[in-house]
Amino acid sequence: MDRIDGMQSFVAVVDTGSFAAAGQRLGISNKLVSKRVAQLENHLEMTLLHRTTRSMSLSHEGERYLEGARRVLAELEQLESEFDGSAGLKGVVRVAAPITYGDMAVAKAAARFVEQHPNVTVELDLSDRYVDLAKGGFDIAIRIGSLSDSSLIVRKLGETQMKVVATPSYLATYGTPSNPAELSNHVCIRDANNPDPNRWPFQIEGQTVQVPVSGPILANSPSACLVPTRAGQGIFICPDVFLADDLKAGRLVDLFPKFHSRTIPIQSVQLPSAFRKPRVKAFVELMRDVIRNQSTTASPMAQF
Repeated sequence: MDRIDGMQSFVAVVDTGSFAAAGQRLGISNKLVSKRVAQLENHLEMTLLHRTTRSMSLSHEGERYLEGARRVLAELEQLESEFDGSAGLKGVVRVAAPITYGDMAVAKAAARFVEQHPNVTVELDLSDRYVDLAKGGFDIAIRIGSLSDSSLIVRKLGETQMKVVATPSYLATYGTPSNPAELSNHVCIRDANNPDPNRWPFQIEGQTVQVPVSGPILANSPSACLVPTRAGQGIFICPDVFLADDLKAGRLVDLFPKFHSRTIPIQSVQLPSAFRKPRVKAFVELMRDVIRNQSTTASPMAQF
């Protein structure tokens, strides 16, 4: 048996979640994918995947083998690319991103990328959960906010400012606060992704002031919080990458342009092995350029 084919099929099944999807990625039948994985398991004399009629999961041995298989395939790909005389990038780039930011920005970057590099496939996985790049088989994750995993390669792509917004109708009904301290007297929509959703930070006279806020709606997604905000049900603090169209159209009002809250980095994170793939590096460069170009306009990005 060809162990490289077996490794590629095994990793593709784990990445895509099924033999059929793995076959589509590899350009072969799902039966051949299943055969290659079975041959690999026979060669190793161990079960890599537990299969039932309704589900599939990695065995303990499969989890250990997966990490090594990814490393071997990445090194092989890097070696082959050094001797490949054909022009252009090719292969798959697997990208994880938050749902709202992914819809707004990363998907647009992916569309532009495959237009520039027609032999590359971008697989975009949108989720607000924290993904494990190694287990998920992702080359890149786009994340908004501070990062704690020092084992990953991090590159800052841009940044976003937190802005406090409300609709004109809310302000007409409940009044417009003149400074952040007055937020305690208003209905506030709270985002659970913030370090403390019940206290919003502001720089006032050189000091960081935590303003207590409250309200009947708490959600773990900026897009979810923007729904009641746009309906005039409260005041919301939100990364400005999600606000450009609303502010430009006048649907939302920036309440405190003279008071700074927080600056949040937009970053790409990668596994060390993924960093050497030319197509991954090219995608990160394109994302950085997209963010830089759009941040200089009146409508940034119009991802956490």
